[in-house]
Amino acid sequence: MTAAEWSSGKYYALRMLVSMIAWFDNWREVWLSYRSGAEIPPLRFRRGFVLRHRSEDQVLLQFFEVFRDKSYRRYITEPHFGTMVDIGANIGAVSLDWATRLQHVRVHAYEPHPGTFATLRENVEANHETPRIVTYQEAVGGRTGTLVLHTGGSSMENSAYGPGAAARTLDEIGVAMVALDRVIERCSGDGPIGLVKIDTEGAEADILEGAHPETLKEIRQFVIEYHDGLSPNALARCESVLAGAGFRCATPSARPAQGLLYAWRDGARA
Repeated sequence: MTAAEWSSGKYYALRMLVSMIAWFDNWREVWLSYRSGAEIPPLRFRRGFVLRHRSEDQVLLQFFEVFRDKSYRRYITEPHFGTMVDIGANIGAVSLDWATRLQHVRVHAYEPHPGTFATLRENVEANHETPRIVTYQEAVGGRTGTLVLHTGGSSMENSAYGPGAAARTLDEIGVAMVALDRVIERCSGDGPIGLVKIDTEGAEADILEGAHPETLKEIRQFVIEYHDGLSPNALARCESVLAGAGFRCATPSARPAQGLLYAWRDGARA
């Protein structure tokens, strides 16, 4: 491969095509839509499920992060039974990845934005996962109450956090918010809580700091996307809470303002 080929994006396009062929039954349709700039059709996975989406959901970016690159399961041990919690579920990519691979877990999925939640519900119902994926149209934060969500652009960037968030928004939506204590309380009866994923565009530190110590004791592992650019010192704040609760923490692919934080208790990754 020459430097010219690399810089022209040919390698990137080839890698994308190979990924589509490997993962999608309808890869030709997806590839042609991507290359022409047309609307991407629903992704029909060879695993047997379909991921529906809207243009603002950036579905190929979600595919790369969740499925191809396995970002949310690289450095933890996924439970084979019990409960997994998806906070900031968006259209359900992570929840569906879990439910379609791990047949004996139940997923509790939280998404506050009305339009995004509707797509999440559509994906859960169309893939016949309603009994195993429980959905909540709520934000999760440091307390129970109401959150003003600033929306506009990508659905993955809807947030109540960040300097100038109100100025950047196209709309403001008041959404119901619950604390992590309530989230974990709702999991009672579904078995041990093997993994909690948090991707809440700046709320991650507030969520952990608002949780009771007894709540954190119920959780074996976390995967958290931190956003220092939206919530100052979010990573350090998350690490402080988790270390105090007995977790080991790692940020293998840390970036200055955003990245993934993995946390686990001794024995959880055995």
